[in-house]
Amino acid sequence: MSVDLIPRVDSLLPWLPGETLFSLCSRQHCLWGYSLSSHSTEIMFGGKRLGTQHDFPSGLDAFALRSEGQFGSAVEIARDRTVLRFYRPFLAKAQIDDAIWAMRGSAVSHLKFRLGLLTSRFRANHPLKACMACMQADLTEHGWVYWHLVHQYPGVWMCPVHGTPLRISQVKSTGVERFLWSRPAEAQLVDPWLAGDDAQRSALIRLSKLTIALVDCDREDGWLGADAVQDTLRARLRERGWLTVAGNARLTVAATDYMQHCSTLRLPAELSGLPSTLAEAKAQISRLIRTLRSGVHPIRLLVAIDWLFSGADDFSSLHTAATDLVTVRPASEGPSPASRSDSDLARRARLAALLQSGASATAAATEVGVDVSTAMAWAAAEGIPVPRRPKILKAAVRTALVQCLRKGMDKQDAAGRHGISVETVTRLLRTEVGLHSAWKAARAAAAQRRARSAWQKLLRNHPCLGVKMLRAMDAASYAWLYRNDRAWLTEHTPAKGTSQTNPRENTVRWDERDLSLSGEVEKAVERLARPGRPLQLWQIYQAVAGLKPKLAVLHRLPLTQHVIERALGRRRAGSAPDLL
Repeated sequence: MSVDLIPRVDSLLPWLPGETLFSLCSRQHCLWGYSLSSHSTEIMFGGKRLGTQHDFPSGLDAFALRSEGQFGSAVEIARDRTVLRFYRPFLAKAQIDDAIWAMRGSAVSHLKFRLGLLTSRFRANHPLKACMACMQADLTEHGWVYWHLVHQYPGVWMCPVHGTPLRISQVKSTGVERFLWSRPAEAQLVDPWLAGDDAQRSALIRLSKLTIALVDCDREDGWLGADAVQDTLRARLRERGWLTVAGNARLTVAATDYMQHCSTLRLPAELSGLPSTLAEAKAQISRLIRTLRSGVHPIRLLVAIDWLFSGADDFSSLHTAATDLVTVRPASEGPSPASRSDSDLARRARLAALLQSGASATAAATEVGVDVSTAMAWAAAEGIPVPRRPKILKAAVRTALVQCLRKGMDKQDAAGRHGISVETVTRLLRTEVGLHSAWKAARAAAAQRRARSAWQKLLRNHPCLGVKMLRAMDAASYAWLYRNDRAWLTEHTPAKGTSQTNPRENTVRWDERDLSLSGEVEKAVERLARPGRPLQLWQIYQAVAGLKPKLAVLHRLPLTQHVIERALGRRRAGSAPDLL
């Protein structure tokens, strides 16, 4: 396979220290001197709009290929030369891989949604920012002004080198010059706020330096995950006496201090979501220390760290000590220890020690003050096998049941097959070491096989239909693949604008049939339409005789297809999970 390369690789500029990919491409466009940005974009990315996003650029595979790897691989560029560099410490590996996969391809339109940024209170536009003093120094030292990656981090509003406010660009994130290349220019940069006192500037530079220090430190991806940070925050709250023995916060005193801390940080519009009242501060602290039911924006965690710790080193030392006390468990086995109360952690540790010393499950449960079934579930979660004295699950039945569950059999079906209750099956899942995670993995694999098979069958049976119509035929399979197997779904999606026609001469008057059928569908849609109740495809073809067999040849019935798509298009789009 031939690949178009940049005509003269020796004309490519090298990276400047801490430069973003958008900055490099903007300088390259300036060097080449094309009057239109699209000319340079097509040379670098193979498309007129690929890669022009300033925060999460698309088309990285094409860029790395066309530049012959001179700037690194697509994965390296995504990880270290885009805004993903900021988010990596806070994301799980699967989320990072999904983001990199999206940027390597041709579409990143849903990436911010999947990362939860669109539903946060800290905005997701990532405005371009620059320091006037850095621009002057860069011009003197390198002969270019350029965009520094650390300046683009969310939460960074003061230059860590010069201690001056960063100015924001009036292009790109505002929609102006959306697909154009742009370098920092004083004429397009404006002050991010009208006024600010010394205390506010001091607070913002402290947060900026903390953010850069934590993001750029030499740690593994995901080390600042919400659960892990939460455990460290609780440890510091306990040291200050703001956490009770039961693990609850002394909200009045803690929230008052937190609100005062945030009052000096709310100057930039990006940080206006921080609490301004005592009630808001209490609510945010409560959600930060209790079991997390939704994502947490990194800025929320960084501000909490800035509030409770004197700097990155102070946080890192306590974070390491706190995480060393936490037993690592598979994510599928339940909530992480960071979300449990301190008393539960102590009792679990005591129970594990008793069982490992040879105590029976009954004696250990009595010692720590929990039910025997709870003690056995805790032991299984920590990987400690416990001897059993079965009353219902005899050895043969239990062995057969375990085998069925490891294959992913439904609990109700397993109970019926072996003549036991569903509660007994659930108890075994909780108390058998590793069984729950194996059961969930098997069920997920089975669900994946079913969804993939159903979608591939649709593609085979209806090769000429687009995604919208295929999705309407099997919404459940599409939804499962979209949420859990997005990469595979994208690779098995019909290309836009493609159709297959039969080259044989056909005497069927498709135009007349289309005109008649589209009229029938239009009337059916008007009869079926109800305010606030979206139509389903099955409702339409049940109401129109002869429509269902025609779904496989809708490419020959454009009027009918348009009427159906317009009717189905009225359905309401889904919403994203709320973030703190």
